[in-house]
Amino acid sequence: MKRLFLLIALFTAVPAHAERYDFGQGVAAMGCAMLNSGYSRSEVEGVLNSLERLIIRDGISRRGQTQMASGFNYQTSRLNCSLRYRD
Repeated sequence: MKRLFLLIALFTAVPAHAERYDFGQGVAAMGCAMLNSGYSRSEVEGVLNSLERLIIRDGISRRGQTQMASGFNYQTSRLNCSLRYRD
């Protein structure tokens, strides 16, 4: 049930600013918080994969993908979290 709530919350906010560095940071913070809260890595990866598919479907540019990945990787390293953006 918690996972469903998180998915709904994410998907309603996705298209607005996905091409921004800070959007990547926010996604990373959410994923790391999920890991720290007891979600399995596969559950977290599933949420992140679903979010990625939605962002790509909505037409994120290459530049936007680069900015988002940079923000994501910065935040995961800052939080000492094992998640890393995958190309």
